[in-house]
Amino acid sequence: MRKGWKAWKAMGGAVALTLLASAAPAKDLGDILLKKGLITPEELQQAKEEEKQKSAADESRRDAIMAKLPKWLQYITPFGDVRTRYESFLQNDTIARNRFRVRGRIGLVASPSDEISARVRLATGDPNNPVTRNQSFEKAFTQKPVSLDEAYLTFKPGKSFNLEPGWFTMTAGKFSANAYRVSELVWDDDLTPEGATQTLNLIDQKEGFVRGLKLNAFEWVVDELAAQEEPWMAGGQAVVDTALGTMTSWTLAFADYHYENLNQVASKFLEPSSKNFNSQLANTNSFVKDPNGKIIGFRSGFNIVSAASELNSSDPIGLGVPGGLFGELAYNTQADTKNVGCYVGVGLGYAGRDWYHNSLKNKGDWAVSYTYAYVERDAVPAMFTYDDDVYTQAKAAAIGGTNIGAHIVRFDYSPLDHLQLTLKSHIINALDDHLDSSTTAFSPYKGNPTLVRTQLDAMLKF
Repeated sequence: MRKGWKAWKAMGGAVALTLLASAAPAKDLGDILLKKGLITPEELQQAKEEEKQKSAADESRRDAIMAKLPKWLQYITPFGDVRTRYESFLQNDTIARNRFRVRGRIGLVASPSDEISARVRLATGDPNNPVTRNQSFEKAFTQKPVSLDEAYLTFKPGKSFNLEPGWFTMTAGKFSANAYRVSELVWDDDLTPEGATQTLNLIDQKEGFVRGLKLNAFEWVVDELAAQEEPWMAGGQAVVDTALGTMTSWTLAFADYHYENLNQVASKFLEPSSKNFNSQLANTNSFVKDPNGKIIGFRSGFNIVSAASELNSSDPIGLGVPGGLFGELAYNTQADTKNVGCYVGVGLGYAGRDWYHNSLKNKGDWAVSYTYAYVERDAVPAMFTYDDDVYTQAKAAAIGGTNIGAHIVRFDYSPLDHLQLTLKSHIINALDDHLDSSTTAFSPYKGNPTLVRTQLDAMLKF
């Protein structure tokens, strides 16, 4: 009997040792075992000492391993995502089209200090197409190209320059469009412009009506030409974050994006007879042609006055679920007609904000949203706007994100951490179904049958 009791005490000591390997709750359990007489004070103290020795040994091994690694590895962070997509196209008098696609992106961030960092990312996709990283399953299992998608430096001067950290930020290189946006009206999410962006963070506080005020400046290079003036974009944006009580926030942004010398882009890359013709550059803007029928430029210039806003509440319908409204407007001041575009929508769910994208963070999160898009022909440069919201026909070669009216419905769900499933449907019609072929580079539409483009995505982020 005494041997059995000793065995139970020994087992109790082992249990205490195992539980103590956790954290504070384990210590409480050890005290409980002591009070019930399952272990002695000496056995409890021994368990604690052994755990301390084990932790010290583990820490020593980690330190030894870290000492052998190059120091630069300490400030390198990998990141990326992989997305698979099934997509269908349904339209009257057209054979249904189905395809599968994949997008892979992987990169590194190097942050040797709080004031300077570098980011590099590689991605799949046709390098001649600036607004998609998707790669279709086609061409008999051939390899898919991978290109340089991002490469830029971020400079945030702080204590080294006797400045308030975070007050000024400059980004230079090739980067994702880094203006505040609530949709893809002006720029597609996959677009990675080249040049520089600066941000002044004038207000950043947790109390009061105005919580944040930022000023952004943009200098982006569209192309480099030796014998002509280079095409470029310069712009500015002001972004204000406000709080309407404890449950509601409102963000408002105004911007002006001015493009210069885009006619050189049209004649160089969009004219089929040009040696630099790029069939992957989408376009539904109006052209001007010479007497021989060659494209010499766009009918209008592009100076985009933009307003974007988002109103969010942590519980707008009383069910403990966040929701919000969003909208973005673009007006091209250099086009006489057909120069307005807008995206407006509503969202509900655990995305919390940015309902157009519905980015989820935790397992079990979900979100739904609806967006209406209306983009006239010359509202924005078609080669840079949202590339999935296009109206196409089997016998018409018009491919571009302007001249459309569309309804976009999406549902997102996260069944596991880091995994997001998305069902997204675009219901699209052309605004002008009788086109003037003398000022366009594509065949006129035949009627205006509705195009339904549905996407089912699975994306893993890491």
